[in-house]
Amino acid sequence: MGRFHCPAILIIGHGELGLEVIKSLATHPSKPAFTTFTVLARPQTVASLPQSDPEKYSRLDKLNVRWLPLDIATASQDALVTAFKPFTAVIHASGMFSTAGVPTKVAKAVLAASVKYFMPWQFGVDYDAIGPLAGNGLFAEQYGIRKLLRDESSNTAGTAWNIVSNGLFASFVFYEPFGIVNKGERTVTALGGWENKVTLTAAEDIGRMTADVIYERFAGKRSDGVVYIAGQTVTYAQIADDIEKKWGGQPVQRKVLDLKTLRDNLERDPENQLARYQLVFGEGVGCSWDAANTYNQEKGFKMTNFREWMDTHEF
Repeated sequence: MGRFHCPAILIIGHGELGLEVIKSLATHPSKPAFTTFTVLARPQTVASLPQSDPEKYSRLDKLNVRWLPLDIATASQDALVTAFKPFTAVIHASGMFSTAGVPTKVAKAVLAASVKYFMPWQFGVDYDAIGPLAGNGLFAEQYGIRKLLRDESSNTAGTAWNIVSNGLFASFVFYEPFGIVNKGERTVTALGGWENKVTLTAAEDIGRMTADVIYERFAGKRSDGVVYIAGQTVTYAQIADDIEKKWGGQPVQRKVLDLKTLRDNLERDPENQLARYQLVFGEGVGCSWDAANTYNQEKGFKMTNFREWMDTHEF
């Protein structure tokens, strides 16, 4: 991929991650001159945002963001191809709770539109290591998207791509449906066991590293593939210890969901999304990596560890 001048970047999503990606892209010192940013969002969101969330709208307006009103879930494949064609790059930063099939539809439309650069919704764990079968196929679609991008017969236009693997968003430790922390009950639950590991990364750091990777590619550096980043790789025991310290040394109740229990739970309810996630993280394959062997370490970036994240965020 050669150097890109005056790129037009489309970002799908403006939630926790999307906002950080947009901010980092817009303020990055390596941003090419005359770069434009467009955010794709549902038409009703675009119309209502100035009233429903004026603070967010103002932040994006100050970054000179343009809007593309489109619902990727209901739009046809041809409509997506047409929408994507004017852009140099498409960054899919909204997919954690997507309807099944939507991330694949976006990826296929990007390739059909011959977009020069694509970063799919793959922010999270290592789907290559996890594979298509774990958690009753929980990440089979993500695994398939990687195959699609690597397949020259599918990627006939030679769309360049990168994936940022960041482990678990630090905020998800406190997302009660995920099952690690229950603040009301002051409980920390280890998935698989206390020495099981998970890589945690703050959304702000994911945004910074994502922007850096993108602009390196625009400058003709690096190649297609997965980029690993990490705020901190911790055990569940470390998570519980850090939370106790944050809460003034008051002990938390510690529970374990061992692998047998996790597998039994999923066997009883094979379509239970929470049980599928908990089993994948309980098994631990592809959910953590050595922070020393990461893109941020290579570049010398200071990242936010879990304790620092708690000190700077409400949860």
